[in-house]
Amino acid sequence: MFEWTPARRVSKKSPRRRFFGRIEIMNTKILIILIVLVALGVGGFFVYQNIIAPEMEEKTPAAEEKTGEEEEAVLEEKEEVDSEKEEEPAPTVTQLTFLDELIADPDWNPDGSQIVFCIKGREAPTLHLINADGNGLKEIGLGFDPSWSPLGDKIAYELDGQIYTMGLNGENITQLTTEHTNGQPAWNLDGTKIVYAHYGTEKPSIWIMNSDGSRKTRLTASTDGECTFPSFGYDDSKIVYTKGPIWDVNFDKLPKAPNEIWIMDSDGSNKHQIYAPSDSYQWIFQRAWNKNNEILFAESPLQEREIPEVGVINSDGSNLRYILIPPKNFLGIPECFYLDPVWDNTSTKIVAVRKIIEGSQNIISFSWEE
Repeated sequence: MFEWTPARRVSKKSPRRRFFGRIEIMNTKILIILIVLVALGVGGFFVYQNIIAPEMEEKTPAAEEKTGEEEEAVLEEKEEVDSEKEEEPAPTVTQLTFLDELIADPDWNPDGSQIVFCIKGREAPTLHLINADGNGLKEIGLGFDPSWSPLGDKIAYELDGQIYTMGLNGENITQLTTEHTNGQPAWNLDGTKIVYAHYGTEKPSIWIMNSDGSRKTRLTASTDGECTFPSFGYDDSKIVYTKGPIWDVNFDKLPKAPNEIWIMDSDGSNKHQIYAPSDSYQWIFQRAWNKNNEILFAESPLQEREIPEVGVINSDGSNLRYILIPPKNFLGIPECFYLDPVWDNTSTKIVAVRKIIEGSQNIISFSWEE
């Protein structure tokens, strides 16, 4: 970088020719020479004491050993810092929609050729389909939190606090729940059951029902705390969900308290915690658990200036890592963050929402394999 330095002012020498003038000049020159010699002497002493003398000192073995240990400790500390700063290369993200809308809740169809998602910024939330290459956008009806049946013929969704299913063109609408408030539906692997969150007179709880709405069964009790955002494991034997206070995004800009990720058997037994951070709020979506026993979630920090992240954790709670790195501008400030991630059936592709800071939200997809 160019550094500006002011030029030194140089006065012109007066053309004195008288004798006393010459003496004055000579005296000045002598004084300057003396100052330079003194300066050189002091500078030389400083150089000797700080550069030459230490090199000439005879080091004891103990001193040499201590210096070596200190250098090794410094190197190890530097390696640890560098290791902590290392991040996985960001995957190539493909933007699928280019809408100036409040977009959310994407989910894949079984063969990965289409995506259903919600537009929430209108008078009523609407569901839309789009091809996996971004073409073929069409609206199919009202609703949000859509979850595509693994059989490919229906979409479960929430509307006005109840769970419904519809055909792929918005036909054959069937209401599955009627009491209190229900939402966040997610299908099991063979399409015969739906797990969902129930908001009744007690704390929010996890329930399961047949895909036609019959045989509703409660899986978490009031003593289990506030349980929401359920999703089946890849082989249907387990369910992952969140436990903790509900974040009301309509009134609170940031979550007021953290929540935790828990797992239970699909009959409600063997409940156990796998992730319990103290500084973030976790979101589990419709297809969170892949065939490699990896759980995908979005993490919203409690601090206002922190950016939400997309995380993956093994179902036993090990190997937490973050897989999407937002691009940054020339000041090092993130330009966006990612929300609502879900796996496809191959467990190698993810669809999510990209939120531009102070800008639009749109659907993106990317491939991810370890």
